[in-house]
Amino acid sequence: MKTLKTNLKMSRFPNWIISCAILFIGISTIQAQKSASSIQLSFSKKTDNSQIVSALVSGKNKEGKFLPAQNAHVNFYLKNDKDFVLVTKTTTDASGRTNATLPKDLPLDAEHYFGVTVKVENDEVLEDAEEELRLKDVHLSLKLNPQDTSRTATALVTETAADGAEKPVKDIAINFYVQRLFGVMPAADEHSVTTNDKGEAVFSYPKGIPGDTVGKMTIVAMIEDNDTYGTVETKSPCVWGKAVPLDKDPFPRALWSAHAKWPMIILLSCLYGGVWFCYFFMFYQLRKIKKEEQQTANN
Repeated sequence: MKTLKTNLKMSRFPNWIISCAILFIGISTIQAQKSASSIQLSFSKKTDNSQIVSALVSGKNKEGKFLPAQNAHVNFYLKNDKDFVLVTKTTTDASGRTNATLPKDLPLDAEHYFGVTVKVENDEVLEDAEEELRLKDVHLSLKLNPQDTSRTATALVTETAADGAEKPVKDIAINFYVQRLFGVMPAADEHSVTTNDKGEAVFSYPKGIPGDTVGKMTIVAMIEDNDTYGTVETKSPCVWGKAVPLDKDPFPRALWSAHAKWPMIILLSCLYGGVWFCYFFMFYQLRKIKKEEQQTANN
């Protein structure tokens, strides 16, 4: 009788209530199984004034270690007063990285800072997480005199004041580089100069840096990982490099190259040819013996 009463009581609940309860329990279970996540942000401003925010997303595995999270759902927002304006929605690559290009006109607060908030949200594997960058916009320019035999490069750092005027920024470390095919190379052992009261950092490039066939090269000035401005770079071509003529034979014949020397090719050809000659000679002799056996049997 007790079992019958219990079943009667359960039957009083509509099916949709029971379904919602089961769905809620299922969602709660899935949420409980999500991994903790973390976000690391970096900001860079290129020579063309494009501004890029990069995010590295990590998720905690079963051993409690944070590893790069692939295909994580990451959203980039700009902070406008108390509101968040969506810039873009992205997913991370195999190394857990993703980035977003910011618009040129950024909303600024009273202290002329802009804020970027990056969130991991609505992800099936990772828990929600967010990280914020609060930076100032800065202008980095490079002045050169192509005819200057001392090879002096002057970097100028300014920021926009509240009245709209450009004011110099002092005590900012500027690193000077030379552009290479796969990145940048320090121009010297001591390649960092701090800006003075005028916002200028003056650096003399050493002689003998290889350029192209006419000595042309590209020099780079960079603010790196600054707490207030992030990473900012500017580039400028010049003819201060050492002229390097084109190599008439960029792929010489050598044992370690794709084009071996002729004596090596001839020697290996003779060795392999001799081996194959032995194979063919043995095959010929075996076939000759077989024919003689057949003729003897017929006779």
